[in-house]
Amino acid sequence: MAIVLLVVLALVASALLIRGGDGGRVVDDQEEGAADDPIVAPSRVVAVGDEPRVVLDSAERRRIGLSLARLRSAAAQAGRRLPGQVIPEPERTVTLRAPVSGRLALAEGGRWPALGERLEAGTVLGRVSDAQPLTLPMGGTVTAIGARPGEIVSAGQVLLELADRTHPVVRVVWPPDAGRPPERLTILPGAGDTPLGASLIGPAPEADPVTRQPTYLYRVRSRWTGAVPGTPVSALVPERGGAEGVLVPDDAVVQWEGLAWVYVGRGEGEYARVRVPTDRPAPGGWVAGPPLAVGDSVVVTGVQELLSEEFRARVTVGEESGE
Repeated sequence: MAIVLLVVLALVASALLIRGGDGGRVVDDQEEGAADDPIVAPSRVVAVGDEPRVVLDSAERRRIGLSLARLRSAAAQAGRRLPGQVIPEPERTVTLRAPVSGRLALAEGGRWPALGERLEAGTVLGRVSDAQPLTLPMGGTVTAIGARPGEIVSAGQVLLELADRTHPVVRVVWPPDAGRPPERLTILPGAGDTPLGASLIGPAPEADPVTRQPTYLYRVRSRWTGAVPGTPVSALVPERGGAEGVLVPDDAVVQWEGLAWVYVGRGEGEYARVRVPTDRPAPGGWVAGPPLAVGDSVVVTGVQELLSEEFRARVTVGEESGE
């Protein structure tokens, strides 16, 4: 009888412990599933017509320190700037190879060139074994070194590579509203650099990889020793008079997908993203036309946060979107 009583007491104690683990409450499957659901923050993007806008309340604006500036009228220089890039020219590259196998030796009284050094056509560099002297067929800048004097080289091995980049070719992006490409224009290598004259070669075989707009090729007529393929430049296209518009400050511009944008205030706490062309630079920013106008307010502090907020809805949490 005592044994039976002890067994009953043990079963009762076990039941009490099990009920005490969840506070005496039965958790059903629906509540358990709700606890596992991801927390999704509400989207702050609304659509007004075809225009998406980021909407922030006053507390959120204070949190990111959002501030705006009014656009004022401005005029660009009498010339439109179009983006361009120096492109490689395989036909202006020469590769010096070992004619035979043997030891590479310097020419008498000579020295082996260094990377980036400029060499003239007809320069005798040395010889391999008892073969004919190594003479450069064209002048250019040393772009690669494959061997050095004293080394044993094999027939056909690359010894030196040169490229003539004194008059490079520039590929210029040409938007539809830029008009007909002129026979001559000015290339601006960079801030403080001397402008260079360039002549039209013709349309490039490929479009710009970012904007998909047509491109044209120009040969730089002036001597330019610092050009390397991939160097970004600006092409100044002459225009009659100056371009009128508004000055968009640098601080207001944010980059997305290779393009420039600003956020324009549309009302209390509402901001819409607007494209900004960067082909008319001005001190402190860019000169832009419609849809931007004098008196518009653009975000100058907190613009990156607005961009992140607009595209936050694309980020997924588990199997739920952020919208």
